[in-house]
Amino acid sequence: MAPIGTLNGPLFNFRNYKTRIVAQYLGLDLTTTPDFKMGVDNQTPEYLAKFPSGKTPSFEGANGFRLLDSSAIAYYVASKAGSDSPLLGQTAEETAEILQFILFAEADFTPSAIGTLGPLLGFSPMIKPAHQQAEQQLARFLGVLNALLVDRTFLVGERLTIADVVVACDLIMTYKNYLEEADRKQYRNLTRYFKTMVAQPAFKAVIGDVVLCKERVKPQAPAKKEKKEKKP
Repeated sequence: MAPIGTLNGPLFNFRNYKTRIVAQYLGLDLTTTPDFKMGVDNQTPEYLAKFPSGKTPSFEGANGFRLLDSSAIAYYVASKAGSDSPLLGQTAEETAEILQFILFAEADFTPSAIGTLGPLLGFSPMIKPAHQQAEQQLARFLGVLNALLVDRTFLVGERLTIADVVVACDLIMTYKNYLEEADRKQYRNLTRYFKTMVAQPAFKAVIGDVVLCKERVKPQAPAKKEKKEKKP
């Protein structure tokens, strides 16, 4: 089978994982870019001519179709299995519910997770009021998911859907770097769900084993500037 297209971007990234898991689950051949360097390959004239924003991941289909946004790409690839794709909704209601969870993950959960983890991992400056607000939002959204999953194995219906792929991938960094054992007990339903998702063969084939957080990552203190000795 010829590749359906190329997914551009670093391989080891939760956004990149989504489409690769979908392709793995559906048995679709997808070309990836293992040597992709952020800040370099996404700033070349050739890349910007196709994707002017310079964002990743990006997708270029074998038919020349181009697309940005990790969840949009994953959804599109899921549709390549046809209208009866097992990852998509089989009714209008299922489709709407799948989109609801994808939009929740992208618009609500992920910004709060990045706002919490970014300063701790050194990706953004630590501004305490903003960080505290992000932590509060993250706790709220984790609680929402935990409550929803009290009697569910999957987010929509009784099978894995693209909603599960998106939400589980967006949870990875939080479970690896932030939620310690005591936190995970607080979110028992969500933790059970997350463990179930990442144990799926398609997930394991792409991301391997997910090591859960033992100790929450702590912000690194800024390096102190050496004082210059005053000349006599």
